[in-house]
Amino acid sequence: MSALTLLSRAESLLAKDQWAGAHSLLVRVLPLSTDPFLKAEILQKDAEALRALGRFREALVGYRRAANLYRKLNIPSERLQTIFGISACLRILGRYEEAESLWAPFERETFSRSALSEIELERALVARGQGHFLEARRRMGRAVLHLAQRKEWGPLQHAYWILGGLERFSGHFPEALKAFDQAVRLARRTKDLSSEAFALCGLAGVQRVVGRDQASLANYAEAHRLLTKIGDPFGQAYGLCGRANAHRVFGDAAKTLPLYRQSAALYRRLGDASSEGFAFWGLGGSLRRLQRLPESLSAYRRALALFIKSKDDRGVVMAHLGLARWAEAGGREGDALLSAGRGLSEARRARLPYETALARYEIGRIRRPTRPPYALLRPFGISPAVLRRWRDIP
Repeated sequence: MSALTLLSRAESLLAKDQWAGAHSLLVRVLPLSTDPFLKAEILQKDAEALRALGRFREALVGYRRAANLYRKLNIPSERLQTIFGISACLRILGRYEEAESLWAPFERETFSRSALSEIELERALVARGQGHFLEARRRMGRAVLHLAQRKEWGPLQHAYWILGGLERFSGHFPEALKAFDQAVRLARRTKDLSSEAFALCGLAGVQRVVGRDQASLANYAEAHRLLTKIGDPFGQAYGLCGRANAHRVFGDAAKTLPLYRQSAALYRRLGDASSEGFAFWGLGGSLRRLQRLPESLSAYRRALALFIKSKDDRGVVMAHLGLARWAEAGGREGDALLSAGRGLSEARRARLPYETALARYEIGRIRRPTRPPYALLRPFGISPAVLRRWRDIP
């Protein structure tokens, strides 16, 4: 069978999101190709298939080989697309500094408005991963404006999804709800099931924090249905963890255990240490609620180690706050205050406004459980009524 026939079949499978089959054909066709441009194209397509399969380290190698060939061929537009792939893989693997360093050489180059918007989107994600939320929101604002002006609905949907996450992790929950709602609407407009599922997960996560219990669970259930239909391994892990978080916060801890464990196992296979950490962090909270304190401590410690490994400042803060609740459950108020104090120090060091307020709230609640300092979280749109309903840190 000729190289062109194999490539045509692989492209047909890629169009149907049949990543494993496409990868097996592209591996066969690569040694048969002698043309440098064709070889670069095959490497790039195979990297995309590997990335969709969650094999990020292998995808990274393919993207880099393709980028090097495009550089030698002097095809900057195609090389830029491979740089996006490299940056995305590095982000997922927690290598944010490497991802940011990719973009410095491009600051001196001239791009179309469309390419500039894509670059702003990617650099916003990198900045978010580094905890630089103000920079990330600034970049996102520019990207959303450009995309809306040109009515590029697909990229605009992605931009709103990213913006929703930035607003959420900056503690701007009403703004996050609006951004995620826009992302859901645009995904439905473009009939993009994967984007709709991720946007629903984001929306459900904010609804969980602000106490919209039934809406949160319904959106997680719909996202899980879509992600199972698509067969996206990262999406499935993301959706499982989100559903578990909702059940944990709303008081149904026993239901969360298999969900968190499945999510953690998927994230481990994908090499996403930060997300695996959040699955273990949630598991620690559920085990604590069930009074399985030794297992809870083990889960929290595992989460903290994963957050440190992935340099996730927000995760480190949340791990310390989880350990504070664990100590409190065991009647060790002094240890609880020490852990919450560590969380506050980390939040201040990383300049995380919501996590700083949350740590202060936890310290106040531990000291005076009958009179928690509700006012600390009111600026973030979280009312005392919602706080009284929290069964755990959302």
